[in-house]
Amino acid sequence: MKRTMHRLALGLAALLMLSLLSGCRGTPLPDEMDEEELLSAGQEVVELLVAGEYQAVYDLFREDIRSTLTVEQIQALFQEVLEEAGALEGLDDSRVQGSTEGEPHGIAELYYDFAHDTVRFRVAFDLELQLIGVDAPRVL
Repeated sequence: MKRTMHRLALGLAALLMLSLLSGCRGTPLPDEMDEEELLSAGQEVVELLVAGEYQAVYDLFREDIRSTLTVEQIQALFQEVLEEAGALEGLDDSRVQGSTEGEPHGIAELYYDFAHDTVRFRVAFDLELQLIGVDAPRVL
């Protein structure tokens, strides 16, 4: 029962993050956001994830988002992907986009090369540059 509840909570957290990141193709960055600041903030989140600093990533989330997550959920979402990807080789490409899905926000899309995979990180921030979502589907 406890394991089922954990999986349900993990699934809900992933759904929340992905819903914030979906439906935003081709939307310009909100006027209130700076592209370089957004990319820099996104890179900081990725560096923490790659270093296994899941508590630090959790601490970056906006308070209302943190109330729906745990450090363990963040770890469960990223640890396996990052372990399978292998050693970090570096940033390959990046871009930004905006979204009004849920609330106006910006998304840093960062493509990192690893020894075994390229991983696309999508990191969403609100207009005050507070973290509101992150995902990392592989790009093979």
